[in-house]
Amino acid sequence: MFDVAAQPAAQSIPLFGKQAGVQILASAKTLAGKRTNEVKGDYTVTTGLAKLLNNTGLEAVVDAASGITTIRDTAASASAEYSTSSDAITTPLLIEEAAQTETGADGQAPTTEVVVRGIKRSLQKSATAKKNADQIVEVVSAEDVGKLPGTSIAESLARLPGVAAQRVDGRAEYLSIRGMDPQFGVTLLNGMEMVSTGDDRSFEYDQFPAELVSSATLYKTPDASLGTMGLSGTIDIRTLNPLDFHGRKIALNGSVEMNSFGKLVPGTQGNGGRYSLSYIDQFDGGKLGIAIGYAHLDSPTQRKYFNPWDYGIGKDLGVEGAGDAYTFDGFETGVQTTQSVRDGLLSVVQYKPNEVYSTKVDIFHSQFDERMNGVELDGVTANWASGTIASTTVNGNTNSVSNASPIITTRQDVRRDTINAINWTNTLSLGQWTVRGDLGLSHARRNEWVGEGYMMSETPIDMDYSVPTSLTGFSHVTTNTDFADTSRVMLATAWGAGSGAAYASQAYVTDRMTTARLSAKRFINLGIFNGLEAGVLYSERGKDLEYSGVIYDLSDGSQCLNGLLCQPIQSSTAFYTVDMGFVGLSNLIGFAVRGALDSGAYIANPNTGKDPAWNWGVTEKVTTAFAKLNISSERVLPIHGNLGLQFINTDQSATGLYIDSNGDASPVSGGTHYSDVLPSLNLTGDLGNTTYLRFGAAKALSRANMTDMRAGITAAVSSSDHKWYGSGGNPALKPWQSYDYDLSLEKYFGKTSYVALAAFYKDITRGIVSKSIAYDFSSYTNTSGVIPVSNTGTLTTLVDTTGGRVQGWELSWTLDGSLLTPKLDGFGITGSFANTHVKANTDPDGAVVGTLMEGLSKIVWNGSVYYEKNGYQVRIAERYRSGYSASRHDAFRYVTETIRPETIIDAQLGYTFQSGQLKNLTILLQGSNLTNEPYVTTQTVNGQTALNQYHEFGRQLLLGFSYSF
Repeated sequence: MFDVAAQPAAQSIPLFGKQAGVQILASAKTLAGKRTNEVKGDYTVTTGLAKLLNNTGLEAVVDAASGITTIRDTAASASAEYSTSSDAITTPLLIEEAAQTETGADGQAPTTEVVVRGIKRSLQKSATAKKNADQIVEVVSAEDVGKLPGTSIAESLARLPGVAAQRVDGRAEYLSIRGMDPQFGVTLLNGMEMVSTGDDRSFEYDQFPAELVSSATLYKTPDASLGTMGLSGTIDIRTLNPLDFHGRKIALNGSVEMNSFGKLVPGTQGNGGRYSLSYIDQFDGGKLGIAIGYAHLDSPTQRKYFNPWDYGIGKDLGVEGAGDAYTFDGFETGVQTTQSVRDGLLSVVQYKPNEVYSTKVDIFHSQFDERMNGVELDGVTANWASGTIASTTVNGNTNSVSNASPIITTRQDVRRDTINAINWTNTLSLGQWTVRGDLGLSHARRNEWVGEGYMMSETPIDMDYSVPTSLTGFSHVTTNTDFADTSRVMLATAWGAGSGAAYASQAYVTDRMTTARLSAKRFINLGIFNGLEAGVLYSERGKDLEYSGVIYDLSDGSQCLNGLLCQPIQSSTAFYTVDMGFVGLSNLIGFAVRGALDSGAYIANPNTGKDPAWNWGVTEKVTTAFAKLNISSERVLPIHGNLGLQFINTDQSATGLYIDSNGDASPVSGGTHYSDVLPSLNLTGDLGNTTYLRFGAAKALSRANMTDMRAGITAAVSSSDHKWYGSGGNPALKPWQSYDYDLSLEKYFGKTSYVALAAFYKDITRGIVSKSIAYDFSSYTNTSGVIPVSNTGTLTTLVDTTGGRVQGWELSWTLDGSLLTPKLDGFGITGSFANTHVKANTDPDGAVVGTLMEGLSKIVWNGSVYYEKNGYQVRIAERYRSGYSASRHDAFRYVTETIRPETIIDAQLGYTFQSGQLKNLTILLQGSNLTNEPYVTTQTVNGQTALNQYHEFGRQLLLGFSYSF
């Protein structure tokens, strides 16, 4: 119940905040000369504030990063609101100075807020943002400038309810939202869609420095004014605004990084480090703000692995001597070290000369260099081996192999990714209207070279290897052969005639995006509607992939091992040895592939053709018109929310290569255009006693993978039945489409604690599946010499079809120990549990929409226990996801893997000096993957499950500091 009379804003704002029981901040300068309206009666905080500030030139903005409601003039509010929505959660990182006492014109201080720091501060911001949102959201906020929880953005986001991380080389790199593959989510930077250096749309989170992020919001229900949205959810990463700070702010962070495996490959690094610097200041009487952030990462990752190959009945796999026993047709085991070096720079210039106009420019640059070196032993046991034919005796899980010719493969991957982005935002206050215009340009480029060289023992060997049936621990390999003896190990055309003794591929990937947005908003008084926002967003995105490969022959090879070519390792070759004791071997020889290819030991074979699946370009021109009405009603119970509509027009085109029967390539192209209408509704009901019931209903879409939209095709006329056959992409693919329904019940306790129970249902009405269809090949040149019976043949491609459904429920909580007893002050727990089910439909032709199953972990949960008091910080966190399947790009192709359940345990221990010359200095020790959780994949044959991959990455420790002043 409110009882606030019409009066000067400097008096009404504190009174309203006291009656509402919320934190409200406003500067005396902002409130000077302003009067607010009368508010008397029973209203929600949102509705009450809207009535209080209607037509006053003031606006209330809920700040997810600070967890505080801030009053600003309408021009400043729209400028600082770097979201695309008037009701979206804004997240400038307000530091403690913003909540301190400010002296007004009368010399009196308004109010003083007690500011919470560290872990609890981050949780308080996130809980407040979730509570005040119109949508169903999850928020992760920085504890301070440059201090996002977790060692990376992906690991921080993986703590949110319903979010699971997929590890790549031991790092959390891709995110599955609500059990769906990463391709179904969208990642935004300050409200604008991000380009990617990967082979598709999925955002690679390790490209963006966590130190430059103030918060990230996961939208689980759509908002029409958000612009670009995903089918599974939308993640909006936010950076800071310098005019949201009061005074200068400088933050320093640094740490050293260690791995329990040390250095696995000579010539690489075993330890690393990271540091960052942030500078924020205001000039010209607070009209001009500047923020500059720089972050450097130098981080090595280590990997030990053992991967059995195909599993099955020995005689069916071609394993001589195995008979009807179940076995493998070979294995690979080795080590890799990947050195990642990233430099990120963020610059923000914000200028607000008056109450009418404001402008801001954001510039982001990231350069990410990766260098991987590794070596492995490939034990070929099947009769398709290029060297000698081995004989295998199977005794339980032990395989005794004689007359084998294992291969030593040494690898190198050199990659550089560059991302540049600039965004210009202008805000103009025209009476009751606030008009905003955005222009954004972003560009991503990847240059990657991948190579491998092959070696073999000059004579056949005997070896034993065993694979644990428990799927835990490394397998064991024993042999009398010294694989580090350069007098016995030789360069070789190990995989047979025409395969070469080495191979290298070169990838060039570019991704370009231009965005423009114009929108306007205002308060209205039209029944249950109290706000209107409308606008148009245009984006043009173009992505190009170019992959080429070269086979290298030996410059002076001679016959060996069943007709293969071998050549001694030159003394000038910079070779090294690695310790393989973890699988029972001694040492294994390797060398730097790139240098060896230039040493004269190899001759390049230039006749390697291009694969149309890896050489293509896709362009999308998307125009989105939107309108949204904000809802506020007190009729049955206090309700707020929004009703929105998007009209999306898409013009897409693609290029590629047609590979004919002779292997010759010629350019091809295709495309289509279409429109979609996406309605959305978000409602939040105030049930009283800080309990809220939220409901969301919307139509959503997720665009097809770009590689599936390629125009490339391989086709020929069969000499047996004289019919056309081919395979390729589909430039006319339309997006995935769904109707989504969400329900969330949330109970809040104080400023930090809450418990929430949510349920969701997604009816996928349009999906994408791979199948064979009738196709007109008349536009393709027939070079086979065979006359077709018809130009209509069979093409295996991707087509739009029926979808399926995704449904589940989520329980999340953040609970402060002081809720139970004051003795637990400083203690707290956070966590979530998600249960998801997917039903993939089968279309009339029997094709199953299997993509829906990728990324699905039926059970995902995480939890942490923390203590923070008197400067001490302790947190132990654990996250779990049940088994799932996922696609990833290895050195040369996409592979789909069945991944075993994972449990990752992290911890941190820190202390912040509370006084003296070291005040605000924090010393922090962090540990990741403390149990050295393995990455395990399996394969199932005839109902029997066997190991497919077993990888370990070691424990990661970081010792560092942070200091702000």
